[in-house]
Amino acid sequence: MTTPPDRRHFLAGLALGSLTLTTNGVVAFAATPSRTKKPNHATAVQAKVEKEANLVFLSGTAALDLYHRHPHVPQDEVLPSDAEAQTHMALRNLFEVLRTEGLEWSNITSLICYQQNMADQKVIRKVLNQHFQGWSPALSFVEIRKLSAPNSLLELEAIAIAPSPARKDRSTADMTDLEIIHTRPKLADSMIFAPGIRVDAHSDLIFLSGITAADLEETEKNVPLPNDFGEQVRMATRNIDRILQTLNVGKDRIVRIVSFYTDDFDGREMGRYLKGWRPCSSAIGISALPQPGAKIMFDLIIAA
Repeated sequence: MTTPPDRRHFLAGLALGSLTLTTNGVVAFAATPSRTKKPNHATAVQAKVEKEANLVFLSGTAALDLYHRHPHVPQDEVLPSDAEAQTHMALRNLFEVLRTEGLEWSNITSLICYQQNMADQKVIRKVLNQHFQGWSPALSFVEIRKLSAPNSLLELEAIAIAPSPARKDRSTADMTDLEIIHTRPKLADSMIFAPGIRVDAHSDLIFLSGITAADLEETEKNVPLPNDFGEQVRMATRNIDRILQTLNVGKDRIVRIVSFYTDDFDGREMGRYLKGWRPCSSAIGISALPQPGAKIMFDLIIAA
């Protein structure tokens, strides 16, 4: 039997990068632009964790308070006008969720920054480095058209690894394969999404392609879609229902849903569709979608 190659050696040789093994068991590979400069993000993060480790998905968070009201009210949307201050505030929200689960920045393996102006990337990186203090998650920057709050300049979305049990004070009897994370339980009913969801190591995850209003079995890609945004949302959610039925699971198995929209979208239609279940969520305004005429696309992760 041929011995498989050591992927760590392959990565190090590929990009002259460096590997870091942290106490939480996560291996990070950080490619450096030169042998002298310190990397500010990881090209790849290889999760090398114990067999029983959990995944923690964190909803996209902007600079608004983590438990802001829905629909938004003007007093919740009073924000500083600079990206540096907003990045600090968004990271504060992420850490509130991490801290509740007994996690640190070094547990984050993947971080996506949705921002309205790519020119802010430098200052956002500076703030990230201040908080992560040497840890380098896999990092992506995406310029978008808008966010749900008109004054928001950026939104951060993350995935973390949580050694099992995720919290030392949580008994085995209390563990379920999906657990909504609320840092302020008394305010949970005010939310239309979960700040975070922990997924047990034994759960299978299904990653869906972007779901639009287009018929799932339609072979003609240019079939016109209705112009009404609300109708497109309803058609897309019917497509989600068909997939859930095929998988023989309910809406309460949706772990994360990212909504990419071209028209105004406040999420209340999805709240009605989910009927009380609150997955992790991000809502991202964009300029266009691949399907001609599409105004909404849902990207989902489902626990089977």
